[in-house]
Amino acid sequence: MEVQRDVRSAIAIAYELSRHEHVQHREHVSQALGELKDELARIEAKLGGERIHEVTAEGLPPVLKQIEELVEDAGPVVGDQIKTLMQSVERIARELKPGQAPAPGQ
Repeated sequence: MEVQRDVRSAIAIAYELSRHEHVQHREHVSQALGELKDELARIEAKLGGERIHEVTAEGLPPVLKQIEELVEDAGPVVGDQIKTLMQSVERIARELKPGQAPAPGQ
């Protein structure tokens, strides 16, 4: 349950940061954050159902790399928020390594 809660929180934060960057007309940053939100949503959908054994974080590293390359474009304050989000997502990815899928209810 904890991993699923963390994923949901990361989805919400990625969404809010994406919207902020969209309003600031930094579409490339907004789009990358949107892709992160979508990948996290894919993971979250499997965490909450019968497909929990299919949960992997393999789609996260390329998205995180893309965001890492753009984070400076977001400015110092939002950039720090994005970096914090990335740290949380990296922790989630470690928890979802193959063979370590969370048990139902975790």
